[in-house]
Amino acid sequence: MTSIRAGLACLATLIALASPVFAQAYPTRSITLIVPFAPGGPADFIGRLIGLKLSEELGQQIVVDNRSGANTIVGAQAVAKARPDGYTLLLAIDGTLVMNPFLYASLPYDPFKDFVPITLVAAVPSALTANIKVPSNTLKEVIDAEKAKPGTFQIGVSTPTSQVAIGLLNQLAGTNMQMVPYRGGTTQITGLLAGDIPLGHESVNVSLPLYRDKKIKIVALTGTKRLSLAPELPIFAETFPGFDLGIWQSVVAPAGTPKEIVDKLHAAIKKVMATADVRDRFIAAGIEPAISDSPDAFGAFVRAQAETRAKIIKAVGMKIE
Repeated sequence: MTSIRAGLACLATLIALASPVFAQAYPTRSITLIVPFAPGGPADFIGRLIGLKLSEELGQQIVVDNRSGANTIVGAQAVAKARPDGYTLLLAIDGTLVMNPFLYASLPYDPFKDFVPITLVAAVPSALTANIKVPSNTLKEVIDAEKAKPGTFQIGVSTPTSQVAIGLLNQLAGTNMQMVPYRGGTTQITGLLAGDIPLGHESVNVSLPLYRDKKIKIVALTGTKRLSLAPELPIFAETFPGFDLGIWQSVVAPAGTPKEIVDKLHAAIKKVMATADVRDRFIAAGIEPAISDSPDAFGAFVRAQAETRAKIIKAVGMKIE
């Protein structure tokens, strides 16, 4: 018995000593970054740009794996079940971590137990968009038209954040505009351009270039202040104070990933996000670069966001089957 105890103690010591060494060597092969959306949307843009720069920083290829479906659940579940060795990461949006838990009766992953936070990377304002032929140009005009003739507007949505945002808009405006679900921002914009839907709720990354080309209208943006790239565009909060349901993007790893690896990834992403090239390309796309001070700080941010979003979802009374 004494020899067994001594052996176990020795093994524990070796594991403790090996962990920093393993982290020092990490990464020794390619890393997979799962983006839970189809190619072409803002998450794909963010994931591929960060992946490219992170490859240069870490000296190993970052393979972007698009796994869309079920409001990011497909991609999130894949990462939750992956080995916690730092070689599988998730580009998680707010919907993944602080919306889905309150929208679904059950999830195949627990966002608070199955992932370890690494860092926030971006804040992406969302836009209430309109087909160019829609006569309404302002949020007030949209609301007035819908109230005068209920059923005038259907709104395309492609994320849980958009669904809750439109639910909150309906509640505050006293309307009942119907939501039309799309699998991704690209397909939703295609539907908007074709006139299949009169309105959409999509990220600035997707909608701003089309607005500048006068192919669509932007009625209002989420956020606490007007977008510097398009200061002429009003925000929802100017009509409904406190309305801020913008999308944010982050990087997380499977629970159990060694702290040394998490810290190394955070430091590398922080360095990447500080480069002028990344910041300029984000800003040009209407995306606000962001970085958490530490993995723990990002974890605290997630918990605070979960509390806020849970209250809004409950107030809207929204559930997804």
